[in-house]
Amino acid sequence: MIFGGFHSMHGRLAPVDAHSVDSPPGTVDDVRPTVLLVGCGMSADFREWIVESISRHYRIWLMDHRPLTWARPYVIGHTEIDALDLDKALTAAAALQRSVSLAGVVCYDEMRIWPAARIAEELGLPTSPADAVLACRDKKTSRERMAAAGTPQARSLFVRSLDEARSAVEEVGYPAILKPRDLAASEGVARVDGPDELARWFSFTAEAAGIPGDGSTESGILVEEYLDGPEIAVDVVVYDGQVTPVVVSHKQLGYPPSFEEVGHFVAADDPLLHDAELLTVLESAHSALGFTHGVSHVELRLTKTGPRVIEVNARLGGDLIPYLGLLATGVDLARAAADLAVGRRPDLTPRRSLAAAIRFLYPDSDLVVESIEIAPHRLPRGIWRAVPVAEPGEKLLLPPRAFVIGRAALGIAFGTDAEDCARVLDDLPQAVTVRGQAIPSTP
Repeated sequence: MIFGGFHSMHGRLAPVDAHSVDSPPGTVDDVRPTVLLVGCGMSADFREWIVESISRHYRIWLMDHRPLTWARPYVIGHTEIDALDLDKALTAAAALQRSVSLAGVVCYDEMRIWPAARIAEELGLPTSPADAVLACRDKKTSRERMAAAGTPQARSLFVRSLDEARSAVEEVGYPAILKPRDLAASEGVARVDGPDELARWFSFTAEAAGIPGDGSTESGILVEEYLDGPEIAVDVVVYDGQVTPVVVSHKQLGYPPSFEEVGHFVAADDPLLHDAELLTVLESAHSALGFTHGVSHVELRLTKTGPRVIEVNARLGGDLIPYLGLLATGVDLARAAADLAVGRRPDLTPRRSLAAAIRFLYPDSDLVVESIEIAPHRLPRGIWRAVPVAEPGEKLLLPPRAFVIGRAALGIAFGTDAEDCARVLDDLPQAVTVRGQAIPSTP
């Protein structure tokens, strides 16, 4: 049985639970603590629910390099500074601390999680050490620290040239994975099945790796052992060093040899949440990296020899995975992230036991969008959410030409089990029509 109903094709994600707050926003007796949100993103499609949830319990001051747009209803103030300019960001945060008394720093922006941790450290606010957050950002450092600690993971070698990559593949074997050291969303990641493919995909990954991150990493890419088995992601709460898995997402991957995440499934009763071996691996990874406080998003493969770590991200999961967790369990990871930011132990008590899933829809080929139409009468019964995620004039480029930005629409379903959700989402494409001008393919 599917719960909920279709929500309009445009607008924000619907709230799932009613939450109490100390005082409504803007009232004279508003005693909610103030948190600094570092970066909010251009689009509200994937992030507005997080900011809205946090705003119910905390006053938000936003630090972002863009003018204030969709986040305006949820914030009490805005500093237009890019946290990547760390000196300016630290100076501005110190001034804010004197005027509005910040209680914590929150960030879900992968590129800015390290500056956010540095700001929290400078202000003496709760955070994992910035060095640990940077170790999560830098996959080379992650691999080295986890290897030293004996954390089960893929074997990984750092290379700076194609010749070094050839030597590395001789050690890790085929198939092998090529990966940038500091990007996200599987950008630049490719599977190589033999020597004939190595030069082509090395150039592809090396080009992606040239995109600047925080400026702290040397050039080069990782050549890694391919891990066979289902891929999962676990959103984890770490409070005072205690590791608690909260949401397990089972991934759907597409567009080989890339690893585009085309869907996710979450279940409240997932046995992996109580799997002792998985918990041991998660504890080992966080301990190795020094991540002691906050929300993390850990990607793993379930191999024949047990769970093995792909990477640890020092932030909430993307692709609305925490929202799926909220639908399925009632546990609000957005609020948990804010609670941790101010030093509070979050409430992780499940309030229901359901399942939820998301599916992303793509055009058949690269195009410039003219229109994306969702026909309500064709939507499968029980769809919770169906919405375009691209606008007219926007380029949709499929992997490996680009990552994530090839998505035209998404659908969300939640119900009693995986089969329930899959049935609904399998019928979603019949309701979605994407029109546009084709973009010529390139080698």
